Amino acid sequence: MGRAGEIDRNPQAEIVDEGHEVHSAPPAPEVFERDGWVCGICGQLIDPVLKWPEPRSASLDHVLPLAAGGEHTRANTQAAHLICNIRKGARTSY
Repeated sequence: MGRAGEIDRNPQAEIVDEGHEVHSAPPAPEVFERDGWVCGICGQLIDPVLKWPEPRSASLDHVLPLAAGGEHTRANTQAAHLICNIRKGARTSY
């Protein structure tokens, strides 16, 4: 928890590139709704009640990882369980 008046942040909510510019993530709730709360990696349902850092909570996955040249766009993002996303890492397949 943060200090009084501060908002706790999910570390995946913003991406900082080498130029130190901050790019806001696509609105994750919109991506989760678009994907029907189904993990794009394992294909199982994501429980919207679970919150980060629960392993099976929702996270935003980059289909083509940023490290592999993927863009930080809605078209290149999908809903994923946090644990699936962590296991996938910067790979294009799991």
